[in-house]
Amino acid sequence: MARRTAAVSAISLAVVVTAAACGPEHRVAAQPTSGPSRTTAPSAEPSRTSASPSASASAGVRPGAACATQQLRWRLTRLADKSSKAPAALLSATNTSTAPCAFNGYPELHAYAGKGPAVWSEPKAKAPVRLVLDHGKTVDFPLFYPAAPAANGSCSIPVDDDPRIEVLPPHPAHTDYGASVQIIDAHGRQVRPVFCDTVHVGAPRLR
Repeated sequence: MARRTAAVSAISLAVVVTAAACGPEHRVAAQPTSGPSRTTAPSAEPSRTSASPSASASAGVRPGAACATQQLRWRLTRLADKSSKAPAALLSATNTSTAPCAFNGYPELHAYAGKGPAVWSEPKAKAPVRLVLDHGKTVDFPLFYPAAPAANGSCSIPVDDDPRIEVLPPHPAHTDYGASVQIIDAHGRQVRPVFCDTVHVGAPRLR
């Protein structure tokens, strides 16, 4: 009986020693393998820089600012062709600045005689205009309007008046009030402007 008791005690002591060996220090050492892997996050980080530098750079490129009056030289030329289907004049804008600018839209033209009669422009072509006007480049817009009174003599602005003509670039800033222009002939001589109805602005041509 004494031998059996001694054997049981020896076995109990061995269990205690084994449990001590698997105590807190052993569990702490094994803890990183029991939780979520901490090495998965760094493997996902390179995906943030996977885009090529050229793609990132192009995403930051912004188009040029809209063309403003101070960087444009306007020219309004009366054309000789008197056909009813031919343009009566040509409105040209040249970029005189060193930087390119965006000419996205149709210019506005306003002819008026003091506080009296006036004529406004509107696009004849409905296609959108999206142009980049580089330094020294010119965009031409044909203008369609009756430059002589109708058969009954009616005209929006009387032919005896000398109306003032102003032009605005598309999408002008709030402080951009446009420019005053004179109409000239093909030889550069100033001529009297005659606007008898709405001025329709045709599709542009870049040169």
